[in-house]
Amino acid sequence: MKRFFRQMGVLLLVTLWSYSVRAADVTLMPVTVRLDRANDRATVQVMNNGQEPVLMQAEAIAWNRVGGIDVDGPTNDLIVNPPVFTVQPGQTQVLRLGLRRNQELAEEGTYRIVLREVPMPRPSDALNVAGSVRVLVALRVPVYVAPAQVRRGEQWKLSRAANGELLAEVANTGNVHLKVSELRLQGENGQALAQVAQKGGHAVIFPGEQRVFRLPAHAQATQVEVLTEQGLQKVALNDGAAARP
Repeated sequence: MKRFFRQMGVLLLVTLWSYSVRAADVTLMPVTVRLDRANDRATVQVMNNGQEPVLMQAEAIAWNRVGGIDVDGPTNDLIVNPPVFTVQPGQTQVLRLGLRRNQELAEEGTYRIVLREVPMPRPSDALNVAGSVRVLVALRVPVYVAPAQVRRGEQWKLSRAANGELLAEVANTGNVHLKVSELRLQGENGQALAQVAQKGGHAVIFPGEQRVFRLPAHAQATQVEVLTEQGLQKVALNDGAAARP
């Protein structure tokens, strides 16, 4: 019986390894777009680093957040051209963005350009054995439209939870987004204890939002060093709110 299960385990392992995953190799530059009334045009370069053509579809969407959850919706505020294009191997397609709205904003406008790979026959498809899986690429580029007057403000507080975790709380009191890149735990003398990187859209805090970052429990931690797009700041443990204009 044991021999039977060992054989089944080997068979299962071979079956899993028989599947291969293929995906287009596409990169973007830049990865974030910033617009305002004076600079209402921008470009994004779409580079095909693979060996086969890639058919892409581009769409502008509104990027909102409700109860901490991203909510996408339709928008006519941005123009994307071309909406559909093919990028040959080793080539670059220039995607042009334009801002339709010209009224002054009291608060930052947030959007995304969504680029999706469209399925198309490839020469390599005929050579692939059964069991291969093709993954279609989907990329998102944040687009921020600045208000008439930019006002930045954030309030931080560092506390310790009952289970020993450190809670770094922040409130965005400005009218533009706040992007947190890293949080670094430090000891009393400034020695590094732990580093936590933040990635993706959830590292972006919209105006009026609050966010709690849970950091590893560390008895020697007395402060956290926060890295944002605006630079570094330090927040002491149980030291109330540390605000930076």
